[in-house]
Order: sequence, then structure tokens, then C-alpha cells
Amino acid sequence: MKNSLRTRLYLGFSFAILLVIGGGVFTYITFKKQRSQAEWVEQSYEVITTAQRINKYIYEIESAGTAYRNTHEFKYLDPYFDIRPKILPAFYDLRKRVMDNASQLKRTIAIEKELIGILNYWEGLGVRHDTSFVFSHAMEITKEERAMLEKIHNDFQDMIVEERLLLANRNGANIENVEVAFTALILNTAFILLVAIILMTISFREFNIRFKAQKELQVKLEETETLNQNANANNWLLTGMSLINESLQGDAVIDTLAYKNLQALVNYLDLPGGAFYCYDVDNKLLKLCAGKGLPATVKKFYALNEGITGEAATHKELTVVKDILASYWRLESATGNNTPGIVICLPLWHDNDLVGLIELVSFTPLSERAMELLRNTAHATAVAVNAAASRKKVLELLTRVQDQKEILETQQEELRQSNEELTRQSEILQASEEELRVQEEELRQVNDEISVQNKALEMARQELSKKAEELEQSSTYKSEFLANMSHELRTPLNSVLILARLLEENKEQNLSPKQMEYASIIHKSGSDLLKLINDILDLSKIEAGKVEMNIEPVAVRSITSDLEQLFHVVADEKHINFITNIDPAVPAMIQTDGQRLEQVIKNLLSNAFKFTPKDGTIELAWTLHPDGLHIAVSDTGTGIPADKQQLIFEAFRQADGSTSRKYGGTGLGLSISKELMKRLGGEIRLFSTEGHGSTFTIVMQTGTNAVSNASPAPAIVKEAPVVVREVAPPEEQLVDDDRNALGKQDKLILIVEDDANFASILRDFARQKGFKTIVALNGNDGLFFARKFLPAAIILDMNLPLIDGSSILKILKNNEELKHILVHVVSAGEISLQVRDKVEGYTQKPLQVTDLESVFNGISSQLEARLKKVLVISDGVLLHHPFLQSLSDERQLQTQYHLVKTLGEAALELQSHQYDGIVLDAGTDISESIARLNQLKQISTARDVPVIVYLDHDISEADELALKKNAAAIVRNSTFSGDRLMDELELFLYKLTASDSQKPSDRAPKTERNLDGLKVLLADDDMRNVFSLSALLAGHGMDVVTAADGKEALERLEENPDIRLVLMDIMMPEMDGYEAMRHIRANPRYQNLPVIALTAKAMAGDREKCIAAGASDYIAKPIDSSKLLSLMHVWMV
Repeated sequence: MKNSLRTRLYLGFSFAILLVIGGGVFTYITFKKQRSQAEWVEQSYEVITTAQRINKYIYEIESAGTAYRNTHEFKYLDPYFDIRPKILPAFYDLRKRVMDNASQLKRTIAIEKELIGILNYWEGLGVRHDTSFVFSHAMEITKEERAMLEKIHNDFQDMIVEERLLLANRNGANIENVEVAFTALILNTAFILLVAIILMTISFREFNIRFKAQKELQVKLEETETLNQNANANNWLLTGMSLINESLQGDAVIDTLAYKNLQALVNYLDLPGGAFYCYDVDNKLLKLCAGKGLPATVKKFYALNEGITGEAATHKELTVVKDILASYWRLESATGNNTPGIVICLPLWHDNDLVGLIELVSFTPLSERAMELLRNTAHATAVAVNAAASRKKVLELLTRVQDQKEILETQQEELRQSNEELTRQSEILQASEEELRVQEEELRQVNDEISVQNKALEMARQELSKKAEELEQSSTYKSEFLANMSHELRTPLNSVLILARLLEENKEQNLSPKQMEYASIIHKSGSDLLKLINDILDLSKIEAGKVEMNIEPVAVRSITSDLEQLFHVVADEKHINFITNIDPAVPAMIQTDGQRLEQVIKNLLSNAFKFTPKDGTIELAWTLHPDGLHIAVSDTGTGIPADKQQLIFEAFRQADGSTSRKYGGTGLGLSISKELMKRLGGEIRLFSTEGHGSTFTIVMQTGTNAVSNASPAPAIVKEAPVVVREVAPPEEQLVDDDRNALGKQDKLILIVEDDANFASILRDFARQKGFKTIVALNGNDGLFFARKFLPAAIILDMNLPLIDGSSILKILKNNEELKHILVHVVSAGEISLQVRDKVEGYTQKPLQVTDLESVFNGISSQLEARLKKVLVISDGVLLHHPFLQSLSDERQLQTQYHLVKTLGEAALELQSHQYDGIVLDAGTDISESIARLNQLKQISTARDVPVIVYLDHDISEADELALKKNAAAIVRNSTFSGDRLMDELELFLYKLTASDSQKPSDRAPKTERNLDGLKVLLADDDMRNVFSLSALLAGHGMDVVTAADGKEALERLEENPDIRLVLMDIMMPEMDGYEAMRHIRANPRYQNLPVIALTAKAMAGDREKCIAAGASDYIAKPIDSSKLLSLMHVWMV
């Protein structure tokens, strides 16, 4: 069979090789023949191409000759001279290609003769210098030439047609050869595949037969081997179970049983070590009972779910852990140590109760039969352990019962003795009860007498409480009456003061000097009366409990510095030695209301200066004592008699109460100070000797409990919406106004004031300032006129009939058409911070003429600053009008934009209109943008207009410096570039508002006039602070340069070397005030430049940190304008 298979394979492979060789030879012959045929096809194409090219040459020469004869211009013969040399070489090439074709060769010889004839003919015509013959016989020459050429063209056409027929035949033959070769290749390949398939079929069939026989033999061998293995495994398993069961027999204790069982398992399974844990049900712990090959550091106890052992105990199946760490289990001997490879944990369960766990270790994995042995013996081991544990428990119970029996006998003997003792004590108790019964009767009589006395005391206490309530209510009524009356007095006093001041000024020059003197006296008396009303109001507020205390950390040195500046001038004028002293033990910061404390000290110092004669001494001393902080004001004045020292703290009382007293005053100052200190949790003590001066001492605590009596800050309550019925028009006009004479261009002010006299005064002042006015005497009318006329501004009183000022203000700010109206509050009472945030200005009655001037000047300035014009120079890609206008509307900027595309348009706009700012789109060519910016600043009308450059890509530092020479700011295109652009515009508009504000009047103090022309750098990131401070400084003649952070402040300082003073905010982005001041002081040019630090709140150590960073001085927010100007004047002097 083997020889037959080999022979068949040899024959098959030989036949396949012969087929491959034959197919290859046939394919080679076919491809060679096809290549030859392709060469003939290519030759036909070349013959056709050459013939067509020669024929084209002849056509071109014919056209050139015809054009020459028709136009008589020699230039038309240029193609003839160019083509003439090419014809014969091309013809000889054609004749060479048709040498194999007799008919084509014959036709070629004939064409050659005709071609030589026409060339000679043309040559005969062309060499003549006398062209008159050619031109005169043009028709004959053309006919003669056409006859010869037509014969040549026809011969060429016949040649091309014959060659194309020949080409078609050759292509057909070539295609036929390709088809024959393709057919032969397919047939040869098919025969080869058929032979290969036959050979593969024969081979696979023979191999399958042999493989099947071999597989059947292998299966029989495996079955035999399996039977042998199963028999051996069963024998091994039975032997092991027998050994283990023998180790469990007997009545041994658990530890012995565990050791014998563990030893049997380790020996039979040939393991290096193991441990047997018994489960303690009471403590819920696995306790080590036996071990073999254990390390010295083995753990004796395991809780359930603790480690591998505790976790395996909770399962009812065998647990195998591989690749254990060396730190878990280590086997040691005298010759060395090693770590086992696996750990096997076998939990022992009996009737769903855990009784123990066997832990075995091995260097190699256990076989499946070893695992089966462990599983089969687990139940028997658990039963044996449970039986041993039960035996142990029974023995323990028997021992415990015997012990308890002995204890019970002892307790019975003790109980008998206790019963005898109780019997004896019961007899003693009966005697004591008899004595207590007698004492209880005596106490009952005493209680009746005390009850009668208590009733009498309760009636007296209730009577006293009622009197105290009546007294407190009477005091409250008095304080509320005084508070309300003081407000009511302000309204008529308001008109008196203003009219008296107007009469005193005598602008119309129609009063005599005596009448002007009377007016001055009236004004002075009214002012004194106003001061008295203010004192009464303060006292009544305190007594009525309406004073809110603002408890916060207050700097002691700041208060002392303020008082020194305030009373320094008074001391110099009166030639009094004014001394301040702060003991080092006094803390730098105290918890109190700084404003109220400063008010009390100021009042004490005012009294001291009033009663101290020339060349006297006044001292303000801060010391720390066990009972608190002492603030003592001592003077060397007249002193106070002992019998008057308590009297001076009462309202309207003085030490000298006679009608001929030397010193004036209301006598309310000390009363107010005393009540304020009570509210602050302190007191005022007095020590005085008549003729030797006085010492008033404020005693207060300094810790967190210092102001426990102070009122807590009022809770912020969300404002309820104001519901107003439909406003009806006013019935009559009580004060004449301009409602019937309004024009479209008039600036209209609505005056809402219930006092007709004061409303008339406001109306007259408004008319003097160029405003038209409408007067409303109640809130209902005011709201009606606001909706009807939409005034530019409203002067609003808060205490109005029908609808009060607060309600009107809420309605205005919640109405889209009215919320932009400028509102200035003029009212007798104080307004809350919430109301102040909603209005543009606030002035408290009564008003002086200067106050009215300030009110209307402020309204005029704010109205003028409302709308600012900005010129935008851009092609409209980056910056366009709707984009900028929408950003301005979001910021509520009163801004109008005008867009131009070229510098020429911008020049025309700047010449014909006034603009407050310019935004220049730099575009892609930065060099051109720098040149445009320089040209823009050359325009006279644009020199003082700030320019913001808008970039859409990064530029070099040199280009940026070139732009900054003429640009006020550079904004790069980014996600937040719109906000950045609006920030810069908003800053410029605030600067413009400040520069347009009113200059200081001639009545300004000398210290303020000295600041005129001073250039100040103001660095603050809060635009509201920039606006208010810029307006304040510009109003006193100063030139203000602003910066939004410390880095920009340093840049502005370099750009403006003539800056003479810096106001530096501390908390700013990018670079804070501390770092900016350190940079300034690091430059030798600015060593002596005054820098005043501005902080939001005076915290402990702030002043020292500012001075250490380089500040010349320090002032805390909110900033008092007079203090700031005085501080600036001190540093400039």
C-alpha cells in the first residue's frame, strides 16, 4: 500500500511539472509573436503621423505664398523659409518606414518626384528679386501651384488610407494572438489545478485512514491509564481518610485532638507546616489550638473577616491562596528558611455552626486528590471538634454548678443575719417617725405665716414693676417725641436758613447793610438751633434704642491720629499744649464702634478745649488696667465742683447753670457721651478738683465681650414688592412751575417735596441753573409726573403723603422706562444704605445755599456725563457697531458709537464732531497700524482724545512699545477681550466725567487751593472708587492719572514722570498694592515720592505692613474726603 501511494504521487507531480513546462513554452511563443505584431502596429502609426506632418508642411507653405501674393508683404514668407528645410528630411524618413511595403514604396517614389517639382517651382519664384512678375501674375501662379499641390495632397491621402487599412489588419491579428495566449494560459492553469486536487484528495484520504486507526489506539490506551489512576487515587484517598479518622478517635481534649489531626494531615500530604484554629463562640475569635512548622511570630487569634484566615473561615468551601508574601508565613530551620508558595484554608462547619479552621502551607500546588481528601475529611473533623468542645463545655458547667452551690449556701447564711438586723432597725424607725410627726405640725404653722408675708411682698413687687414700666414708657414716649419733633423742626428751619443766606448775599443789591446784618443774625441763630436739634435727635435716638452699633476691629493709633489732626489747629489758635500718649500695653486693635467711640472722645476733648485757658495743657492718654482699657482726657482748666460732678451728665445741665454763666452750650454733649458708652458696654468716670482741672476717663473692655450690650446688626430682610394703584393726575397746581411751557430740548427736573415753600426755593434754584421744573407736593403726583414727562432728574423727599419716597424709588428702579432717571434725595431724616445704593446723590435737610449749589452742580455734571461719544476706526470684521453697543448696554454705559473705515473719514469726523474716545482696529499689518496711529495723533482735534488699540494677533515687544507711545491702552482679541475693552472705555469715561466736574470755588480753604495743578496717580481696581475719587480730586484742580492694578500703575508712573503723589489701593489683581509700592521704592527716582495707601478695612497690622512696603502714609476706606485732602496737603507741604 505504501509503494502504491508513493508511485501515484510521483506520477501526479511529474505530469503537473510537464504541464507547467508546456504552458510556459506556449506562453513564451505567443508573447513573442504578439510583440512582433505590436512593432508592426507601431510602424503603421509612425507612417501615418509622418505623412500627415509632411502634408501639413505643404499646406502651411501654400498659405504663406498666397498671403504674400495677396498682401505684397515679405513677412508672410517666414513660414516658407522655416518649413522648407524640414520637408525633404521628413520625406526621406517616410520612405525608409515603407520599404517593407511595395505598393506604399511605389507611391512614395511618385510623391517624391511631385514634391521635388513643387519645391523647385517655389524656389524659382522665391529667388527673384524683381517681384513685379509674381504680383502681376498672381492668379496664374496660384492656379498652377494649386494643380500641383492637389495631386500631392491626393497621393498623401491615398497613402494614409492604405496604411490605416493595414493598421486595422495588424490590430486584429494582435488581438487574436492575445486571445489565444489567454485561452492557453487558462487551460494550462486548469489542468495543473486538476492534477493538484487529485493528488491532495488521494493524500488526505490515506492520511485520514491512518490517523483514525492511531486515534482509536490512543483512546484505548488512555482508558486503561485512567482506570489505573482512578484505582490508585481511590486507594490513596481511602488510606488517607482512614489515617485521619484514627487521629480523631478517643476522648482527648480539643488541643490534643487538633494536634493529632494536624499531624496526620501534614504527614500524609507531605506538607511543611500547618495550623489548627478552634472557634471561640463567646468571643467570636479563631484561637490557635495546634501548629506544626509555625514561625515564632505566628498570630494566636483571628477575628472573622480578619486577614486570609478570618476571611476563609466565613466561607464553607476550601480556600486556596497562591503567591503569598514572605511577610505572611515563613518556614525556618537550622540550615535556612523559605516562604511557602500557597496557603490552603479548610473551614470546619457543623450544622451551620463554625467550629474551627485548618490552615496548611505547601511549596507546590496540591493535587486534586489531595483537595478531595481535605473536603471529605472536613465534616468528620468538624464533628470530632464539636464533640470535644461539647465535652469541655459540659465539664465547665458541672464545675460552675458546684461553685454556685457553695456560694448559695454562703448567701443564705448572710441573708438570715440581714433579716435579724432589719428587724432591729424597724423598731428604731418607728420611734423616729413619731418625732417627725410632731416637727411637721410645727413647720406647717411656720409655712402659713411665711405665705402671708410672701403675698404682701408679691403685691409690692407688682406695684413697683408697674411703676417702672410706666416710667420706662414715659421715657420712651419722650425720646420718640423729641426724635420726631427734631425732624419736624428741620423742614421749616430748612427754608429759614436758605432764605436767610440768600438775603445775606443780597445778589440783587436791594437790601441795606442793616438788613443784611439782620439776615446774617437769622442765619447764625438758625444754625445754632440746627445744632441743638441735632444734639436732641442724637440723645433721643440713644434713649429710644434706635442707634445701631457697628462693632468691628478699630485701630487705636488711627483714632488718635485723626483726633490729633482735628484738634491740632484749635490747640495752636488757643495756645494750648495738646499731648497724646498710648501705653505700649494697649492692644493695637480693639473691638468696638469706631465712629461712636471717636464721637465720645471728640466731645470730651471739645469740652476740655472750651474750659482750658491759654497756655494750659490737655492730654489724651490710652492705658490698660485690670478692669479694662482706660481712655483719659485730662485738662488744666477750671475744674468741676464735687456737688456738680453728677449733675453735668444730665441732659440740659451744666456745672454753671446760672443765667450769667461764662461758657455756653446746650449741656447735651456729656449726656450723649454717657448713653453711647452704656451702649458700647463701658462707662465714663470723672475726677476733678475745682480750679485745678478735670479728668474724664472712658473705661471699656477690649476683648470679644467688650460690647455685649451693643445692639446686634439688623437682619437683612428682602424688600417686599410695592403695590401701587393706578396713579391719578393731580387735581390742582399749588406751586407755579413749567409744566405748560416745555420744549423738546429743555432739561427737565421733577421736584417731589411736600413743603411748598421749600419746593418753591428748589424751583427757583433750578431755573437759575437752566432747568425747567415740575413740582409735585405728594408721592402720588410725583409718580404721575415721572411717568408722563420722563424728566432728566428727580429731587425726592422721603417723607411724603400718599406714597412715601422709598416706595417711589422702588417703583422707579423696577420700571424699564424710569430706572435710568437720575434721583437725588433731599430729606430731613437719614436714609439706609440700601436706599443710598439706588440714588445718585443724598443731602440731608436743612440745606445751606452752598448745599443747593452743590446739589444742582452735581446733577448738571452727571447729566452731561451720561452720554459719551466714541469713534471706532475699523473695517468692520473685528469691531462693529452692534457688538460694541450691546456690550455697553450690558454695562449700562451711556455711550454712542460712530464707525468709520479709513483714516480720512476719521479726520473728517474729528473736525466736524467732538469725541470722547477712539477705538482703533490694528488689523493684520502692524507697521501700517503704527503709522496710522501716529498720523491720527497728528490731527489737532485728536491729540487729547484717548485711543484704545484693538489687536487680533500677537506682536513683538518693539511694536507694542511703538503703539504705547500714542495709545492709552492695548486690548488683544480673546474670549474676554470684549469685557477688557469695556473696562478701558468705562475707565476713560470716568476720567472724562472727573475732568469735566466743577473747579473749586473761591471759597475753598487755603489747604485745598494749594493742591491746584497737582498731578496724582490713582491706582484702584474698583471703578466706583476710581470715579468718586477722580471726581473729588479733579474738583480741587488736580490732574488725575488712573491705573487698574499695580502693574499698570508702574507703567503710568514711567509714562508720566511729573506725577507728584500716588494713591495706592492694596487689594488689586495681577499685582497688589504692597508689591507695587516695593517696586516704586526700589527705583531711586521715587525714593521721596509720597505714596498714600488705601485699604478697604483697617485690620491689625495693616498700617505697619503698608509702611514696611514703602507707603508714606495710610488711610482706611470708606475715605473721608476732608481727611484725604488734609493728608495730601500735609505731604505736599
